[in-house]
Amino acid sequence: MSMITPVWTMIGLDVLMIVYTLWVLSTHKTLGRMGAAIAAALLGWLLLLHVGLSGEHLFPSDISGPPFLAVIVGGVAGVGGLLWLITPIRKLLLSLDQRQLLLLQGIRVFFGAGFLAQASLGHLPQTFGIIDGITHIGAGFFGLVAAFSVAAGIDGNRRAWFANLFGLADILIVASSLALILLPDIGPHHSMMYAVFLPAPLWLWFHLISIWKLMGRVGSLRQQHALA
Repeated sequence: MSMITPVWTMIGLDVLMIVYTLWVLSTHKTLGRMGAAIAAALLGWLLLLHVGLSGEHLFPSDISGPPFLAVIVGGVAGVGGLLWLITPIRKLLLSLDQRQLLLLQGIRVFFGAGFLAQASLGHLPQTFGIIDGITHIGAGFFGLVAAFSVAAGIDGNRRAWFANLFGLADILIVASSLALILLPDIGPHHSMMYAVFLPAPLWLWFHLISIWKLMGRVGSLRQQHALA
């Protein structure tokens, strides 16, 4: 019986994430051609990422932890720059409400389940895979709970803060431990990099935009109280 490899599992999860993200983005506004452009850009990046990782062309095989962490940070900054500099994308992201921004994190539940499966099969160090899997499932679950709470008007702001801070901590801790602790064991072209260099930067920026909007809401409420 043939077995699905970790690489194809991660590619499948990335494709699922792309489809899910487009669905969430279109829940309150038809994307039209922009949706097709976003899909093409993300799938194109996934293809390039696959070529680079499968051929082990992206990084030197002996790259050490700090430089690799710097690459991750640079990638996140680059994604943020693109999101901000491409005007239609910037306008789209800033138009998203808290329900959408929090709902975008929900797909992380499936990634967490994938990490648990890889840990159980020996494709990831067991301790890391279990902890990462559980925290990813938690980040996705808390995002969904917060999105529902915001939509229902039930303590939405507090739950949105918690979901964002938990999700951010998950991404930052996983990225740093992956680069600084696990890299000698798994190498820079491991299947985990399909998550590190495609969905993770987007999730991080969705968190930051959500927090920025929450802070704006707090400031607005304070101003209203001051004027009352």
